[in-house]
Amino acid sequence: MRKKSILLLIIIAAFGYTSLAQQPAVITSNKKGWHKIAETAVDLRGDRDEVLVIGADHFKSLRLKVIDEPVEIMDLTVVYENDQRQEIPVRRLIKPGGKTRVIDLSGKNRAIKKILLMYRTVPNPGRDRAHVEIFGRK
Repeated sequence: MRKKSILLLIIIAAFGYTSLAQQPAVITSNKKGWHKIAETAVDLRGDRDEVLVIGADHFKSLRLKVIDEPVEIMDLTVVYENDQRQEIPVRRLIKPGGKTRVIDLSGKNRAIKKILLMYRTVPNPGRDRAHVEIFGRK
């Protein structure tokens, strides 16, 4: 019984940690317009995150929004379902409440598997994470 309890605690701890790193939204709508694809808490001590896209994942454009702490977004790599990659330079400091430009995807209506987010940290005493939301336009 004790082994099962310990195993359960380890699973809960691991799930809790990974859920802080990324929270993919399951996109079920093919309705035109903007949909929240995912959100992630980027580690201000790190420099790269991987965000999965699940569900009705065909999009024409992307846009990122920073919620609570400034983040300098360097580059995005969009990995499509067929494993082709699109490298997108962003190179912009985004303040809380700010957004990236609309980023058009090659092929115009592509199935996205994941997005690799490369960023530079912005020193901020007392905080170690910034909240970033990713939106896709159908």
